Amino acid sequence: MMRTVLAVALILGGCATVQPPVPVSDSLPAPMPDTAPAPMPDGVPAPLPDSGAAPLPDSVPGPVAALPAPVPASAAIASLVTGARADVAAGRLTNAAATLERALRIEPRNPHLWQELARVRLRQGDYAQAESVAARSNSWAGSDGRLRAENWRLIAQAREARGDAAGARAALDAAERQR
Repeated sequence: MMRTVLAVALILGGCATVQPPVPVSDSLPAPMPDTAPAPMPDGVPAPLPDSGAAPLPDSVPGPVAALPAPVPASAAIASLVTGARADVAAGRLTNAAATLERALRIEPRNPHLWQELARVRLRQGDYAQAESVAARSNSWAGSDGRLRAENWRLIAQAREARGDAAGARAALDAAERQR
């Protein structure tokens, strides 16, 4: 019996082919001219792409420009953020939110992760949650006025989408004060 198993293993092993290693330069696709995003400094992940979700009401200012997150403290966070952004680009907002929540369990004080989650919640149409998460981002943003202003714009969009025009105006005023 043992000889049979050994014979089968040797026969099957002889059928396998070994491929020579492919040089790295040959395995990477050529960059596409004029379509690749500008490189971010120090490996900072690019902003979330627009998911093509339903537009917000006309009275809400245009889409909030995504801010680049700071260099993540770990490769795990960088990988999770990249995965979440790919999910947003593919329209898998539930997966993106779950991935960002996983990242937040690792770095709960990262205001950029909270802001990314707020953007996903806004695209999902969960306006109350988007506002709450953007406010949480502000609580960790410290003196980063640019990040705080973007959070206030997200809050304004969420409030406007819920029909709170006065609250949206107040949020936009708060965004202007951050400059």
